Amino acid sequence: MAVIPLRPGTRRHRIAVRLAWIAWAIGIIATALGFTAAWLPAFDLINEARPIHAAVAVALFAVAVVLREPPLIRPTVALGLLQVGLLLLPWARAADSAPGAPPALRLVTFDLGATNERFDEIADFLVGAHADLVLLQDVSCTAADRLIPKLKTTFPTAFVSADTCAGQALLSKQPWLAGGQVITGTRKPLLVWARLQVANHTFTLTGARLADALEPNEQATDVPRLLAHLASQGAAHVVAGNLNVTPFAWKFAQLQNAGLGQHATYLMNWPAQALLPLALPDNVLSTQDIAGARVTLGPALGSDHRPLIADIAFVR
Repeated sequence: MAVIPLRPGTRRHRIAVRLAWIAWAIGIIATALGFTAAWLPAFDLINEARPIHAAVAVALFAVAVVLREPPLIRPTVALGLLQVGLLLLPWARAADSAPGAPPALRLVTFDLGATNERFDEIADFLVGAHADLVLLQDVSCTAADRLIPKLKTTFPTAFVSADTCAGQALLSKQPWLAGGQVITGTRKPLLVWARLQVANHTFTLTGARLADALEPNEQATDVPRLLAHLASQGAAHVVAGNLNVTPFAWKFAQLQNAGLGQHATYLMNWPAQALLPLALPDNVLSTQDIAGARVTLGPALGSDHRPLIADIAFVR
């Protein structure tokens, strides 16, 4: 059936133009609210969905062109450019990249999920990934009892914080110099950490699990505590885990402002079961001179999150 174009001046054309203006106004208001996330943490959820906003803004510009409405084209171009610029901003602040450098170590970070019991598959994956370091979040009491022992032979040095049955674990093939944890106000581990020496480089590895995305006020208190911990542990850092914020969030920018750059920006690992995952709540970040050689996704293993596998190189 032939599609009848919306000719200028017709009733259908006027309705389409009005709807496009309404969509543009909503986009402007949403973008403005996103800029208030520093004071109203709940509005950071708008920033989290930046790729969706950018796609909608570009689509809105295309609609304005199809409608042949010059007064609508100009503001939709401006909105599209703004959203695409904000989408690219985290990429400009990413960690050093050294794709040709031999990696000094391999790190795997994985949020197990509270009810996940596919422990044999998870253990096989972690051992088969040839990781030097493993960070686990949402470690249930069952996982602490049944999964961690399966990994002790490969990773003899381990710190497990699972007293609340929603803990974290840090496992290593080599001994570390020091280690510990920081607990949240709800008695859950905000982070576990270890100080390591690899290839004549000493750095602090921190595994973090911030509050859930729908707990923005708790997240807003978690980030300063994480930054305070990092400030107390020297200058060289690798931070990884389920941050529950995407690289487009204002809270993520606070980590970047502290000298951390992310190793992944446009990967998507959540929800793991979806044909097309929509977000990247997990990440690996590091300070200057600690570069990402490669970051890839692991398989779906019963969690909402897919594991991240990061090869890390020291560039100086």
